[in-house]
Amino acid sequence: MLENEFYTWLLTKRTDNQDTASSRKSNCLRVCEFEGDLDIHFEEDECCSLIEKLTYSVDDERNNRPPKHKIPIDGNVRTVTSTFKQAVRLYVEFKNDMKNGFHLESQSTVKNNKYSSKMEINSSWPTWELPVEEEIYQLAQITTKYIRFLNPDIIKVITEDNMEHYDEWRNLLSTNKVNPDLYLWELSPCCFPGVRRYAGSKERSNFRKQKSKIPDALKLDDNDFPKEIWSFIFTGKEFRKLGPKDYSLAHLFDHKEYKNRMRDELEFHVENNHPEPPYFGLYTCPTNTVFIPISLLKPTDFNVTLRRLLFQKAESLYKDCCNILPPFIKIPKPENEEWNIERFQWGECVGTLDNISVFLDYRNEKMKEMLG
Repeated sequence: MLENEFYTWLLTKRTDNQDTASSRKSNCLRVCEFEGDLDIHFEEDECCSLIEKLTYSVDDERNNRPPKHKIPIDGNVRTVTSTFKQAVRLYVEFKNDMKNGFHLESQSTVKNNKYSSKMEINSSWPTWELPVEEEIYQLAQITTKYIRFLNPDIIKVITEDNMEHYDEWRNLLSTNKVNPDLYLWELSPCCFPGVRRYAGSKERSNFRKQKSKIPDALKLDDNDFPKEIWSFIFTGKEFRKLGPKDYSLAHLFDHKEYKNRMRDELEFHVENNHPEPPYFGLYTCPTNTVFIPISLLKPTDFNVTLRRLLFQKAESLYKDCCNILPPFIKIPKPENEEWNIERFQWGECVGTLDNISVFLDYRNEKMKEMLG
């Protein structure tokens, strides 16, 4: 194993924390001691067989199965094995970098050059260690039972009402120079077609000044319209800037152009005659919003595996009454069965139909007002 080069690579590309780099090097040396030299494993199959040995699932832990590797472990088998696995993956990344011609600068050279060291410190942020997959999984297990989805019966009524207005609203959106495909696809549950969130300083200014000409929208919003359905369902009245105590609204799929991840996270099965993301209608789709405790980091913002778990849960809840996405966009199945939604604890869906007619009257008046 190229332990010194690996250590230097870690400090160069992955972290500036010497303790972290040293720990990763030690993890790999430990694997070498009991499973053989990593360079040999890399030459054979880029460590694929070894990584498989270092895979220890929740199901393995639940059934108290012995690990497939030979490394003695003092502590939690799944957590420690995952740490070894992550270290080996880093070594594979290092070896591929070296194979592709990456130039490894000596850390001692950098340290001996005071000017270069000072410039390096002042020119960039450090790279800190990230949670490994097992830790993300544990976070998901804690989080899912606190995420609040709306009752599918509510979504069904909204979708049915949309279908009654489907041709009329699509024609009026087109008349107002708004692409209806961005809001009203087949069985769309969008609550306010034509309303989207402002994005960027220019649109923020337009929102404040209430300018009339807005690209592909009837109205820009400051994150109130997605909460209207929730407010009517639980309070029977329009949203008044106050939501459920200690919870905040989160969107699942990206609905704005800036840093839109739909192409990376989803599968697009038809390319022709369909607009590119973003699909602005997702902004007010109640299938695309959940309430999450403010004490928890929003999982909808970050890790893609955790985000896809929530995508799958939303699809399973609402697939019988609507299309949470345009029909030609599919949610990928989990690559790892451990991320199947059935393996997680979920809270009951919330809300009843008691106030749905009041909401429909309100939103239909709003649509008449905006469509002209």
